[in-house]
Amino acid sequence: MFDFNPNPDQSINASSVLLFDRAMRLQAISSSIVRAAQDLNRLNDSELAELGINRSDIDTVIERYI
Repeated sequence: MFDFNPNPDQSINASSVLLFDRAMRLQAISSSIVRAAQDLNRLNDSELAELGINRSDIDTVIERYI
């Protein structure tokens, strides 16, 4: 019932397909980003400083992608 298409002759817009594909790829990598940020969060402040990363940046990334 929910798959009813009132206009079966209407073609799918290519930009819609590309946008959907991009969203799916972003969703797939978001868990990897969070996992990497959590791994970095386990480092102490001096180790993070050696990498040029602020702990607040890690927290921001985790918050953004969860």
